[in-house]
Amino acid sequence: MKKSSIWLAVILLLVVSLLAACSGTKSSGAAGDGSLDRVKKAGKLLVAIDAAYPPMEFVDADGKTYIGFDIDYARALAKKLGVEAEFKAVDWDGILTGLEAKHYDVIISSMNITPEREAKFNFVEYVKMSQVFVSREGVDVKAEKDLAGKIIAVQAETTSHILVDELKAGKVKDIKEIRSFKTATDAFLELKNKRADVIVIDEPVGRYYAKEDSKVMKITGQAVAPEPVGMAIRKEDVDLKSALEKAVKDLKSKEYLDISKKWFGGELGK
Repeated sequence: MKKSSIWLAVILLLVVSLLAACSGTKSSGAAGDGSLDRVKKAGKLLVAIDAAYPPMEFVDADGKTYIGFDIDYARALAKKLGVEAEFKAVDWDGILTGLEAKHYDVIISSMNITPEREAKFNFVEYVKMSQVFVSREGVDVKAEKDLAGKIIAVQAETTSHILVDELKAGKVKDIKEIRSFKTATDAFLELKNKRADVIVIDEPVGRYYAKEDSKVMKITGQAVAPEPVGMAIRKEDVDLKSALEKAVKDLKSKEYLDISKKWFGGELGK
């Protein structure tokens, strides 16, 4: 009887130990998904950008250094996480595919937040931007109706591209032609060479190109009112998303305004 009691006590002790171990493992897993730890362990936040979208993200005159609002902003965010930002230039039409394939941690590249994108990825909003009409010399597109009979240039797979496709299918059926390009730079070259009449583009980018070539193009109207722009993150990277949300809030105090003033002379989106 005494011997049986001892063995029973041993068995109960083992059961309690196993339950405690399982409980500890579960609690540890619930505490995080490891995405933030992964970034901190690497010492860097790997950021995907479209490097042909000035002044948001583009290549400096040296041909290798990435500069722009989003570049400075990503570096400030990474600093809040205690790491450095490392950039990877990716073609826009494949940038979300690369995120899904885990080629980088986040996309910080002036991406509009849309329901279609939110269905597959999480977003952290950091600014709002409008879209504008940039018309070549001799053309004056102020509103959607003025697109009738015009050749429109857009960057492929952007919300601007979606907008003009929808207009041609609906309210402005007599748009002459929509020409899509891999980069914004190519679209503006088409406008500059008078092979297109107007471009629909994010306002900061439109202002940049219009200022660079003020004799041949100008902003003539607003195409879309300010909409949310965010950084894209994989759905499973909840810890990283939370850390970036906190970093965005922290940056709003001063650094965000300083970066905006550097590139736009005032707060972006205002």
